[in-house]
Amino acid sequence: MRYLYSTMLDNDQEKDKEEEAQNFSPNSNRLVKIALGFAVGLAFIIIYLLAPRSGPAPRILTESPSRIDQELSVLRAAYPGIKIENIFDPAIRDWKIYITKDDTTVELYWAEGRYLPAKLLGSKEKYRKLIFYIPKKLADPATFSDAQIEEIRDFGSSESRETAPVSATSFFEAIYETSTREDVERHIVKTIFLGKQVSVHKHIVELLARVEEQILAAAQTNASVKAFVESISSIDGYSWRQIRDTNGISFHSMGLAIDILPRSWQNKIIYWNWEKNKGNEDWMLIPLSERWMPPKQVIDIFENEGFVWGGKWTVWDNMHFEYRPELILGRGIAE
Repeated sequence: MRYLYSTMLDNDQEKDKEEEAQNFSPNSNRLVKIALGFAVGLAFIIIYLLAPRSGPAPRILTESPSRIDQELSVLRAAYPGIKIENIFDPAIRDWKIYITKDDTTVELYWAEGRYLPAKLLGSKEKYRKLIFYIPKKLADPATFSDAQIEEIRDFGSSESRETAPVSATSFFEAIYETSTREDVERHIVKTIFLGKQVSVHKHIVELLARVEEQILAAAQTNASVKAFVESISSIDGYSWRQIRDTNGISFHSMGLAIDILPRSWQNKIIYWNWEKNKGNEDWMLIPLSERWMPPKQVIDIFENEGFVWGGKWTVWDNMHFEYRPELILGRGIAE
């Protein structure tokens, strides 16, 4: 019916056009010429506005910005105290990102989600995208297929980790002033968290205080949370170091991560690589029941304040929490 109706409408329109053509007067011709002249002039104006010129190119000349717009929306929500702007750079053919904190502005390039300075664009494949997928639920190794097991085993091999892309930290260096060890240590402070002294970047001190308040409140009614708090032996924070088996800088090096270590790990396994180094090539198959981990309520409290838990990583690190609010808020767009 829709097709028939549209065909009938087209036929009626053609008849109307024939009648109008027969009834054209000289005045009608003059009006048509005026209209055509106006249209031509308007076309020249549009072409001029869209033509490439020196300086930043208009957004309309670029590919769809939807992906970068999504990412920048996440980053602005994750870091509300930071001003983040973008403009297309026709010379580089990429989006230039301006990150302003206080009176200092740093220029990076989008680099397909890596956020790198111009000097690193030629080697961008060495870096991971800033926003990557963190699952909401913990993967159960009992559900892994043979193909998944081999993929994880290869991913965790020393050879693979030595050549795999590393974290792109330029964005964090801009907002936390952590480009060098000296820069970092100007912002490192000591604080008490869950009864233990720990050194961290001053930016996360208040965040940890909020986490602590909620955990201690939960411990009043949740026996597993209470046992977790009482089992803590030590908490490690700032430590200038690279990620094991890689060339990447750990978030401990920026004071943005903590490791919570329980006494004797409750006779369970806490870190994948320690088990692998013992010769267990099937470390990824260790049942969840045999891994030490904080109670789910504790993990949820950390996540609600922007901290991701290392236990959800493929190469799991169950003692580890790091401040990455963009990964929590960006779950819907992560690849």
